[in-house]
Amino acid sequence: MTNAPSYDIDFYSDAFIADPLPHYAAMRALGPVVYLPRHGNYAAVGYDALREAMRNVGVFLSGLGVAGDDHGCSFLRGNTLASDPPQHETMRQAMGGPLLPGALEPHKAWIESAADDLVEELCARRQFDAMEDVARRLPLTIVTELVGLPEDGRENMLKWAGASFDILGVQNSRGQAGIELIKEMRQWIATRATAERLRPGSWTARILEMSDRGEIPAAMAPQLIRDYINPSLDTTISATGELLYQLARRPEQWDMIRADPRLVDRAVEEAVRLATPIRAFSRTVARDYRLAGVDLPKDARVMMVFASANRDAAHFVDPDAFDVQRSATDHVGFGHGIHACVGMHLARLEMRALLRALSVRVARFEVGTPVVAMNNTIRSYARLPMTIIETDARPAPTQTPSAQPSGWIEVTVAHRAQLAHTVVGLTLKGLGQSLPSYDAGAHIDLEIAPGLVRQYSLCGDPTAGGDYRIAVHRETESRGGSVGVHERLQVGDRVRISAPRNHFALDETATQHILVAGGIGVTPLFAMAWQLHHRGQNFTLIYRARSASHAALAGELALTPFADRVRFAFDDEGGQAHGLPELRGCPVGKAVYCCGPRGLVDAVRQAALNAGLQSEQVHSELFAAQTITSGAPFTVKALRSRVSVPVPADGTMMQALSDAGVAVASSCLSGVCGACLVDVLAGVPDHRDHILTAAEKATNQRVALCCSRALTDELVVDL
Repeated sequence: MTNAPSYDIDFYSDAFIADPLPHYAAMRALGPVVYLPRHGNYAAVGYDALREAMRNVGVFLSGLGVAGDDHGCSFLRGNTLASDPPQHETMRQAMGGPLLPGALEPHKAWIESAADDLVEELCARRQFDAMEDVARRLPLTIVTELVGLPEDGRENMLKWAGASFDILGVQNSRGQAGIELIKEMRQWIATRATAERLRPGSWTARILEMSDRGEIPAAMAPQLIRDYINPSLDTTISATGELLYQLARRPEQWDMIRADPRLVDRAVEEAVRLATPIRAFSRTVARDYRLAGVDLPKDARVMMVFASANRDAAHFVDPDAFDVQRSATDHVGFGHGIHACVGMHLARLEMRALLRALSVRVARFEVGTPVVAMNNTIRSYARLPMTIIETDARPAPTQTPSAQPSGWIEVTVAHRAQLAHTVVGLTLKGLGQSLPSYDAGAHIDLEIAPGLVRQYSLCGDPTAGGDYRIAVHRETESRGGSVGVHERLQVGDRVRISAPRNHFALDETATQHILVAGGIGVTPLFAMAWQLHHRGQNFTLIYRARSASHAALAGELALTPFADRVRFAFDDEGGQAHGLPELRGCPVGKAVYCCGPRGLVDAVRQAALNAGLQSEQVHSELFAAQTITSGAPFTVKALRSRVSVPVPADGTMMQALSDAGVAVASSCLSGVCGACLVDVLAGVPDHRDHILTAAEKATNQRVALCCSRALTDELVVDL
């Protein structure tokens, strides 16, 4: 016998799927955890109970399957959804790289352009099916390209995905039909998803490359390819349909968005909350456990009813209302915990792009009566008739669209040279277009492999134009970037780069420039020396390295027209760069630039301050930064996300917030790129980054989440 209240309904019947909200309300009225006798399953329907279970991955197991019955659990066991740590971490890390915010950023321009084109077409048509012509159209355009299947795979992605979600319910007629379709998909992957048929650089091609390199077991590759196919479309389609439905029915909400585009992000989250694309997944209880007053026996199956939790009035005010001013990023529409939707950042990117494009062109639109799609797990509309009533003129473009649909610049490796003992140099040439100009100190993002992006300074003569040059030191503890460049990239290879960005520019007001390089830190300073030479300005370059054989570009520096302005300081010859006699004399008009390891940068900065220079006269950039991230425990609160989490002594704010489901942009993970900087609203940060200046750190207005800590018990950030 169970002490859980019973609710006798077929959760997977057509009648329930067509009108689920009264059932969710009835179940919650009975309690946060109920028993469904038709399925022999418990169901967590309250928000707090569901979150507790989802966080407790040691008790509520996914590895035995997440479907609603034994057969579905057994048939789909072993995929990323149906796995527990440590296997889950291995699979999630393998497939998740290209779906992280930083990896998706270069695709943003392409997605926004596709959304603009789609909305322009809709404005011309006026009447259309919002599901077929909008909600499915954009994800199919974007995702099928990124996943990289050949045409015979692309055309079946929606069918196979729908079948997978039917099986994740119970094996009624839909589930049984789904099993046959997934067998078809598995056969296609085994025989047709071969390396030569997958789009080079795509997500699926990346998985096969990882398998070939031994980074994942060969047997895991087909499963990860299936995991890209199955969940990558339906959730976004469902939420997009709900977004359009709600906004058309509530024109006052649409007017708010058009008046304040900052509400776009909130509108998307609100649509995901109300739609809750995944109605429920299950967990198996590893031991007897008491959840919200209900005694769950070992081996019980518990359905996590996300769709009910997102309508729980105990957590959300007026939960059935669509409110674009609601800050509800703590919803469970993308799941929660370690099994949160791996594609949620892409889904958000697509929906935000669509909504922004619509807000510019469409003043008013209406919807007819929607037809609910019959699927055991996905809540969505099959059809949604829509009519655009009023449009605005299309604004003139403010910039020339990129020739690259993904926002990247495609280049080829035109030349490769060994510049020093552990340094390789690459010359990158644009394909069919000239590369953007840049100023000394700029760097680019280099996509070494899909999902593997690193930043490298441009080290050529900025005034020469044409090709780009970078130099890459092979790190002894590489996380894949420098090793990838050294071992993979050869002459003739095509890679993608970003446009140059510059956080280390020359001070235009200075009259004397002192450049101090340590090891591979010479790369941006080499470009600075060229630029200063062409300007006829006064400068000295001091280059410190372990030895001449470790000094990249030393030979080139000796042959430059400014060789007499270069001073070498090699450790094996007793050379010291810290003395810096160039600092002597009047400090007015001087600017010091130092790039290298932390010890050198700190020593040069102190020497400059001792010589009378002000902090703002000293500019630095670190390579191979040695960042200490540990310290006293504290609490970080992401105010807009309504998430407050402890940061342990050996953890980071980024890790703690990400584990709690808060999206945090990241790239370098070592405090040198600035991608994770956020505003501080309360508390005092303990700055550990290498990107903020001393003056900026003194204001305590921003903090780097990847490495910095707090000097107060709590740090509140704008996230």
